[in-house]
Amino acid sequence: MNGDLFGQAVPATALLSPQLRLEIVPSDAMEPTLRSQWDHVLVRPCTSYEGEGIYLLQDLFGGRKLTRASSVLGGPGHILLHVDNKHYGEHLVPREAFEDNVLAIVVADVKVRDARLLSQVQHHGEVRP
Repeated sequence: MNGDLFGQAVPATALLSPQLRLEIVPSDAMEPTLRSQWDHVLVRPCTSYEGEGIYLLQDLFGGRKLTRASSVLGGPGHILLHVDNKHYGEHLVPREAFEDNVLAIVVADVKVRDARLLSQVQHHGEVRP
């Protein structure tokens, strides 16, 4: 340990990696932690379980949802899926089913403070009046 209170900072250029993409939170599954259609997550595409974390999954109807995934004691064959919204339950799914539907793992979340200011920014970094 180097004596710093905080760990080493990630260089800002890492956020520009083509391996990462910004996704809007697609549903209310992670509320109140992440607000649907308001907050964003920075994700890295993946095709398998990479350890406990928040993943972006394709649902049965072709939509997307964020869910927490964790391994289950007693064997590597199943993944426990659960969300922060108390209106939804948890699901135990076979690892194969998880891997058939996983799209990405969340690297960071972006809490939007002022959507009005964010909406003024165009895709190419130009600010609209």
